[in-house]
Amino acid sequence: MQEKSYVLVDSLQKTKEMAEYIVKADLIAFDTETNSLNPRKGKILGFSVTSQIGTGYYLPTMIFSEDTLSDNFVEGKNCHDLAKKLIQLLIGKKVIGHNLSFDCRFVKSFYDIDLTPSVYCDTMLLVHTVQEEGAGFSSSSPFALKEIAKLVQKEIGLDVEKAANEEQLELKESIKTNGGSTSKDNYEIYKADLDILAKYAIADTDLTLRIFDHFSKILQSEGLEKFFYEDEVMPLYREVTIPMEECGVRLDMDLITRADQRVSEDLVKYHDTVTKELLENSAVRTWVIYRATEEYPPSNRGSFAQELIEELKLPFEKSPSGKYSVNANAVANLEEGNTKQFFMTGDPQFLEEDVKIKIAVKLWKEKNDGNYFNIQSKDHMGEIAFGALGIKPQSTTKTGKPQFDDDMILEIAKKHKWARSLRVYNRLLKIKSTYIDRFLSSQEGGNYYFYYKQHATVSGRYGSDAQQLPRPKEEGDDDPTVVEYNNMIRAFFIPKEGNVFIDCDYSSLEPRVFSHISGDEGLYEIFFKDYDFYSTIAIKTEKLHQYSPDPKDSNFLKKVAPAMRNKAKAYSLGIPYGMSPYALGMSLGVKKKEAEELVNGYLNGFPNLKKWMNDSRQFAKEKGYIKTQVGRIRHLDRLKKVYDAFGDSVQNYDFKRQLEKQYGQAKATSIIGAWKNGLNSSMNFQIQSLAASIVNRAAIEINREFAKRGIKGWVCAQIHDQLVMEVEESRAKEAAEIVQDKMENTTKLNVPLVAVPAICHNLKDGH
Repeated sequence: MQEKSYVLVDSLQKTKEMAEYIVKADLIAFDTETNSLNPRKGKILGFSVTSQIGTGYYLPTMIFSEDTLSDNFVEGKNCHDLAKKLIQLLIGKKVIGHNLSFDCRFVKSFYDIDLTPSVYCDTMLLVHTVQEEGAGFSSSSPFALKEIAKLVQKEIGLDVEKAANEEQLELKESIKTNGGSTSKDNYEIYKADLDILAKYAIADTDLTLRIFDHFSKILQSEGLEKFFYEDEVMPLYREVTIPMEECGVRLDMDLITRADQRVSEDLVKYHDTVTKELLENSAVRTWVIYRATEEYPPSNRGSFAQELIEELKLPFEKSPSGKYSVNANAVANLEEGNTKQFFMTGDPQFLEEDVKIKIAVKLWKEKNDGNYFNIQSKDHMGEIAFGALGIKPQSTTKTGKPQFDDDMILEIAKKHKWARSLRVYNRLLKIKSTYIDRFLSSQEGGNYYFYYKQHATVSGRYGSDAQQLPRPKEEGDDDPTVVEYNNMIRAFFIPKEGNVFIDCDYSSLEPRVFSHISGDEGLYEIFFKDYDFYSTIAIKTEKLHQYSPDPKDSNFLKKVAPAMRNKAKAYSLGIPYGMSPYALGMSLGVKKKEAEELVNGYLNGFPNLKKWMNDSRQFAKEKGYIKTQVGRIRHLDRLKKVYDAFGDSVQNYDFKRQLEKQYGQAKATSIIGAWKNGLNSSMNFQIQSLAASIVNRAAIEINREFAKRGIKGWVCAQIHDQLVMEVEESRAKEAAEIVQDKMENTTKLNVPLVAVPAICHNLKDGH
């Protein structure tokens, strides 16, 4: 095994050596050590570089000394000044790293040096491109540096597990010795001895370079270099992802503050309405008394006794803790009677029934924050609905307990006003906690910074908290109060002064991609003739030829038989994604035979679609992968292994039973699961991943065209199939034309792509 040469830069001579090391390199791994995960607030403690495996340098820019984190000096030179000069040398190099967005944003914020144009490869994205599930589903962080390295430690010539354990142990011991914390929430890495911190830091860049070398060979062998470096992955990262994470989006703080106040008031109103309406029912009042007395039975000790003393104003003295001292002497001094007998014996028969109930209910309400019941508690509401009110449950939990969930509330709301109020209350509570509270607590100077992970999905779609923004609702979609607050969320996002948003969403992107991939003329016709997609699917599948898919016709299906169209939504993409007749039947609430007829009707109505589905499945079974039109690969090795071992017999009705006899239930389930998931992925991946690439590539081209024309603007957010650009208002019209052109024409399909932009001053007024 190669001897490591890790150098802690603690002299001007070593600084010079580090500079020469960087200058000589063409490709170099880079990583920062920081005291925070927030690049806008934290400080850089040092950075490491590696250009040759087994070597590297670490320059500490800040050190912990005498209980203070302060700037480091080398022979009288401030290390931040040295760092700036050394990092400047990286510009123009092929810089690689693991999660480089973080390091680039930190360096730009802290040193005002932009390394983003020099980013050549992020190894996290490299691994994701050739091994889209990372280190497997067994890991909670499948794309973490060391998790990936452990998976290929033989190939990279390093006992990663042993080395990582030794490094972590040594680092933690050093931090603790120096009085630092090693807890997950407060890992004070800067308190480690510099030589140990340097070794730990350089080990990461060394590991990054090893991973790069190994997975680059796989990238090349799979013919993915152009897709990764030129067409999509790294251009998107440099030109779209990092700038989006760096710039953030401005928030309308006045509107959010007003919304918070209003929704808080509405929550109180709906809470009180639910409580009042339920308590009007004698059965609910009886339930409250029953639950209160069950939980707080009469006792001459504890909280019941304390409340009884208060209620009856008994002459007990308080202890220093503020509680009454219920001792033998105090009880003996009580006036003779039932109360004294109760404190002496604890027998509840000596208390009046109304007193017992009053004390129990008071304690019960204290437990429930002053309420007779907790309307957020599924247990409380379930007991009231199914027990006190005698409402029949729709479903049960795994343990057989009646289930009080959103579906149940929706059903009850058809007849009971309190349930309608409860449903609104729950919706508003979610809006407040998920959005309003988050934006208020996480905003920085009136900006919110979405995260964007290119490696979060196998399809290449972003994983982002921007995707969690609620979809706009139309009038009638929900209670008016819910619709108002739901749609208000997007109004929170506004452009900076002098700018506007260009908000552009693809129209029916996945249906268009699906039609293109299928090669079916009947599906093409939908978009060339501007037919309604779901109406067309319903008409051809269920032979509803008395209706028209054309919105201009008087017998337009959506207009005259909307239920039939809505039914088609359940299977229009579900069947091409591999939905079985059984699953479709469950979704629609119809018998399996009817579901089978729908599947057959669909595939017979679009014969080329059926051929594409069969061809895709066969290719994936034989080759063990599937590829999109633009080149992204979905590896389906497990499907191929199952196919090689058992052939198509896996799909036979009694095959699972045979597998269970031979291998046991767990392995049989795993084999069948790999088969079904693999076949479904062979189809849905082609659609979902190509749709993702269409959006990604349009974003790249938009930013490039803005830069080419000197327009001050950029893609500031991506939400599903929607791109949001922030641009200078004076050139908004020109920018909007660019956006539409790039979104509709960057990737060409056999059917037209449609993306009509809207110029707006908040995201609510866009799409």
